[in-house]
Amino acid sequence: MGITGDVLQNGLTPETRQLLDSLSNGVMIVDKRGVILYVNQAGCGMLGLKRHEVLFQNITGIAPGTDILQVMKEGKPSLANEVRFGDKMFLANRTPYVLDGEIVGGISVFQDITAYELAFKKMSAQERELQQFRELVDQLYDGLVMCDREGRITMINQTYCDFLGTTIEEAIGKHITEVIENTRMHLVIQTGKPELGHLMRLRNRDIIVSRMPLREGDEIVGGLGKVLFSDLRELRGLVERYNIMERKLDYYRQELKRVMGTKYSFNSIFSDHHLLAEAIELAKKVAKTKSSILILGESGTGKELFAHAIHEASPRGEGPFIRVNCAAIPKDLIEAELFGYEEGAFTGAKKGGKPGKIELAHGGTLFLDEVGDMPLDMQVKLLRVLQEREVERVGATKPINVDIRVIAATHRPLEKLIAEGRFRQDLYYRLNVFTISIPPLRVQGHAILSLAHHLIWKLNQELCTAVTELSPRVEEIFLSHSWPGNVREMHNVLERALQLADSGTLQPDHLPPYLQDRQVILKGEAVTLDLEAELAKTEKRVLELALEKCQGNKVKASQVLGIHRASLYRKLERHGLLSL
Repeated sequence: MGITGDVLQNGLTPETRQLLDSLSNGVMIVDKRGVILYVNQAGCGMLGLKRHEVLFQNITGIAPGTDILQVMKEGKPSLANEVRFGDKMFLANRTPYVLDGEIVGGISVFQDITAYELAFKKMSAQERELQQFRELVDQLYDGLVMCDREGRITMINQTYCDFLGTTIEEAIGKHITEVIENTRMHLVIQTGKPELGHLMRLRNRDIIVSRMPLREGDEIVGGLGKVLFSDLRELRGLVERYNIMERKLDYYRQELKRVMGTKYSFNSIFSDHHLLAEAIELAKKVAKTKSSILILGESGTGKELFAHAIHEASPRGEGPFIRVNCAAIPKDLIEAELFGYEEGAFTGAKKGGKPGKIELAHGGTLFLDEVGDMPLDMQVKLLRVLQEREVERVGATKPINVDIRVIAATHRPLEKLIAEGRFRQDLYYRLNVFTISIPPLRVQGHAILSLAHHLIWKLNQELCTAVTELSPRVEEIFLSHSWPGNVREMHNVLERALQLADSGTLQPDHLPPYLQDRQVILKGEAVTLDLEAELAKTEKRVLELALEKCQGNKVKASQVLGIHRASLYRKLERHGLLSL
């Protein structure tokens, strides 16, 4: 503490400190450097801080005194300044602290006016609502009238007066039957039963009116009447205009969904395997939440299909679905693509700027495909978006709030990437609220034949072909192939084969050469050149023999095979043998 600080500290006697602590206003004293030397009890309470958290801190970190350095520099007080600190509003006075003609520090006296600010805002809002109500009375309805419990008019708008041929001054205070012929308002007040959309004859015109009693608790205190249509032709015209607008709205809604929405739903996903069915059920459940979702699966398993379906089934289904392929965007363009940019942010920037993919997804879903390929520096910025729910364009000075739901997908092992320092662990946990794992075809066993028949049915419609089934030899090839490209590969294989076969049964010579060449006859048995597939077939055969020998006792089977029981169960599940 400097000499000035010692002088100030010594000037605060115990009696002075006790006096300042008894004040309801906050008091803060700083030295010429802005270091806080004293704050009273009320000030600590208003700031929500303890005294030891404030003392000897620089005033620039405490909002109610941020311009006191300027006050000390100029030697002039700054009074009645409104300052926000956190969620509170303060009224602060700052004055220089002068000793022997020299400014040795500054004093800030402040009080919490948050409650006054809220009350003022509430009063202003009520005034606006009252003004809006008055405008509604004069503009929205053809006619509006209000009565007290005796049936005397207390309010009537100018439109209704013009229709009745009277003025507001003449109508106010009169009984409603003296102003409006054939009215039933006084009867509605007596019975307390509203009459909505009634036909009424008034001044030789048929109009539609509604009459409602006004209540305070259980007591009727008056009535309200309004003319819905002063001419029935208006009603017919309005209905026609409404129908036209509804048709246009449906068209624009469909167009918007076509451009920025999803193409697929859960009905688009074919599943004939329990692992895939479980993934679909989990996806349907989490679709209704706001949480982030991480979809894991090999290339071609249908990760994007799942993302589309989740968005379609979510409360955001009518909002945009924005897809970003993190592996396809060049590293030097990904920031502008994700976050957008302001005009002049860089050479070649589009005039007027451009919103990024994150901003375009506002109110909908952002799908980050192949998120495992996102550069590390972009991962940091994406994490901030997910935490703060705001995005800042390249070259912008203020952030934009966004309301998005994030679905990420990858075929890469993120845990391994984290261990190698190529993927941020905090981003992984932010994305991995729910994980949906899509099984590859090679673990789906005979279920892939059902998928093949489903794809044949769809492709027959698209290609105008008439293929009916797979030959037994083709089925063997399909079951022995490991399908590294999964559903995408099978779709391409069948699309080619169907156009070659055109109709009837699909034969091996309709398949691509790499599938035809994979099968040879070895000692009278068809064997493929797919090592992984043949090992899987052999493993399955050995498991079946072990279970048969042990009469289905899986504990004994694991001992015979020399593997742990948990490993046996995993292998049985992979080959569909758990029920044996």
